[in-house]
Amino acid sequence: MHKFRERAQTHFPSVLLTLISIIQALALELMWSKIVESDFLWVWGYSAIIGWGMIGVSFLGILQIWIMYSTMVMGFVWQPLLRDSIIPFVIGIQEFMLITLIGEQFTALWLYVLGFLFVVANWVSYNSLRRARLNPENEAFFSKLESATLKDFSAAIAIVCSLTVFGILIDFTGNQSWLPLAGVVFANIVLLLQIVASRRLWRNLMGLESGA
Repeated sequence: MHKFRERAQTHFPSVLLTLISIIQALALELMWSKIVESDFLWVWGYSAIIGWGMIGVSFLGILQIWIMYSTMVMGFVWQPLLRDSIIPFVIGIQEFMLITLIGEQFTALWLYVLGFLFVVANWVSYNSLRRARLNPENEAFFSKLESATLKDFSAAIAIVCSLTVFGILIDFTGNQSWLPLAGVVFANIVLLLQIVASRRLWRNLMGLESGA
């Protein structure tokens, strides 16, 4: 059993990254098909602006998921569980839904799916890092950090709540112009900030002080 755990811990990162890369490639292919097939994106107006904003969110989301997983498996040593090989499929389905829901008529369901994707991604990150903290090989990193508390998730909770509120307001008012645009702009800003934060984490793990 000990040898099996060692093999899983050694080989699982490459298996997981391969799985994630396949899912992200499929999501990118679906996104490209959506761009090519959606005539409304090429006609100036609220629908086109919102549509390109949704595509921007989808693309940034794909990037952030890839960054999250690649940082976890290359930056830390942690004991994988069976669910770690299943959750990427759940994330993939959410990404596919996010892209499929892009249309000329904005639907608040898109915001709810995005919010749920944030929930799953944060849950995956937290559980993986919690196990990584238990591994002595990661002590140099975690010795500088306190264990996560509810306060550390306040930003993620605020993001999910904000997306949900945007969705409820759009459903309640039926607004198809500035309100969906505000929600899409908010989502793009949040994802850009998360990518910047992930860059800081990567630089911290690599011990870099300057440069990209």
